[in-house]
Parts: sequence; C-alpha cells; structure tokens
Amino acid sequence: MNQKVDFLGIGAQKAATSWLYQNLRRHPDIWMPPRKELHYFDRSPAYPSSSDLASEHLMDRLFGREPHNKGFVNRFVRGLSRGIIEKDWNNIDWTLRYFLGTYNDEWYRSLFKCDKGKVTGEITPSYSILGLEDVKHVREMFPELKVILILRNPIERTWSHVRFDWGHLVLDGPGQLDKIRKFIDDPNQALRGDYVRTLDIWSSCFPKEQLFIGFYDDIVERPQVVLGNICQFLGVSVFPNDRVVNRRVNVSRVQDMPKEIQLYLANKYYPELQKLNALLGGPCTAWLKESEEILNAANQRAAPERLMPVGAAPGN
Repeated sequence: MNQKVDFLGIGAQKAATSWLYQNLRRHPDIWMPPRKELHYFDRSPAYPSSSDLASEHLMDRLFGREPHNKGFVNRFVRGLSRGIIEKDWNNIDWTLRYFLGTYNDEWYRSLFKCDKGKVTGEITPSYSILGLEDVKHVREMFPELKVILILRNPIERTWSHVRFDWGHLVLDGPGQLDKIRKFIDDPNQALRGDYVRTLDIWSSCFPKEQLFIGFYDDIVERPQVVLGNICQFLGVSVFPNDRVVNRRVNVSRVQDMPKEIQLYLANKYYPELQKLNALLGGPCTAWLKESEEILNAANQRAAPERLMPVGAAPGN
C-alpha cells in the first residue's frame, strides 16, 4: 500500500486547530479521519505528552493500568459507540482499524483510504514537539507533505491550556498559584511553547514552500481569509464564506489571568518572543510589545532600587 498523506497540522495546541479540523473535513475535496488527532508520530514514551498509542501491544492497551492505556480504552469505546449509534459503518471500520491495528507505517497509511483524488491529512498538535529524527521519518514517508502550523501568543496559549485542563480555577492563595506555575514549567508545556524549536526542526526537513505558518490572531479577526489561504496552500478550491464554521471549538473556560501568572509567563517567554519577532514579525511584534508592557509595569511597581529596563542584564 502506498496511500499518500498530503498534509499535517502540527499545532500549536490551543491555537484553533479544532476549528481548522471542523472546517477542512467539510471541504468536498478533502478527506480527514473521523478522529482529529491520530498521535502516530509522537507515540514514543520518550515524549512528555503521553500518546494513547504509547503501548506497543494490544493487550497492554486494552488492560494496562497506565493513564494513557485507560485513555485509549475510553476513546475506543466512545468512538465505537458513536459509529454504532449513527449506524456509520465506515466510521466503525475506521475505528476498529485505528484502535486494534498493529502500529507501523503501513497501518498509518491505511487510515487514509478514501476516494481517489481527495486531498488527505490529519491534525495532531503534539507533532509540534517532535524531535528531529521523528520529523525526518515523516519526511521519508511523505517527502511532498505540506505542513500547517498555527501560532498563538505563547502567554495566551499557555493560560488557555491551564484553563482547559483545570476547568474552573479557584485562585485561593499562594499554594494554588504555585500549582499553576508548576504546570506551566512542566516539560510538556515547555516544548509546546517552544515555537522556535518547532520552526527550526520542521524547516530543516521541509522547504519553505511546503510550510504554512499562520497566526491565531488572524483567525480571530478574519477566519474566512485564513481558511482561504490554507485552501490555496493545499491546492483546493476556496470555501464560500457562508460555509465557513466561525464558532470557536473546544473553548477553554473564561477565567481572568492573575497578574502574578501573567508576569511569570511574560518573564518566561520574553526571550522566545524576541526570537519570534526577529524570525516572523507580524503578530509576533505585538506579542513582544505586550510582554514588554507587562514587564515594565511590574518594574514600575517595584522598589526604585530594583527598577531595571526590560532586556537589561542584572549588574549593568
């Protein structure tokens, strides 16, 4: 079997990837799996984000007590139940193939069986954390692959992830804020927010004409334009405006960011934002300016002897 995959959406997490999936899978010239995230290339336990496919053997996946195996079973049952309720036999067949198969490159290709002539692809935001060797493997499998990466201000993206994972936050003191800081500094979060690393690795394996770098800000302001640009990138007709899904998908709960966390994230991502501004400009310039405003405001609140301009090294 030599089933092709034409594109991958690789992130970033909490940057409208679910919105993109809902729109692209409705396009008459595009076929996408019934499951948004396949997690094939990031299934190695070496990655801090545990994939449902991390266990090699089916019995471990079905009966293992590890969190990723329990997640595997829950998603398998939900996917199969949905197909049965809807009497969607193609969905049932795909679900059985996905969850009960032997994971290898041929199995992955088999997930994209569809009518000839369709553009095929999938979106797994965790692919943004892949290391160089795994991205090289992606290129070996699909050298003409087109890659879509949507970036969001890392300060906002991280806070959105906190809200999404934790639900309603009760910010009842230093202990809770410390828990949030610990979540922010988790290796999984650190990799997802390291856009420069993602850009370096993927651009070293794929030429720039096969990379689409978009921005969450643009999707919020003009979703039809962004979707049209992505369609052109993929070589399919542009969606009529009245067919574009404009509603937000998988929205995080509303919760204002505490100033302590805002300052913590601004400090954490300031060097990254400087690099992104130099690399890409565009919305990254506004992100950098926002972080500088946060840091300068904090400096102004500090004691006079502690004042230090943003970007200055201590002791200068």
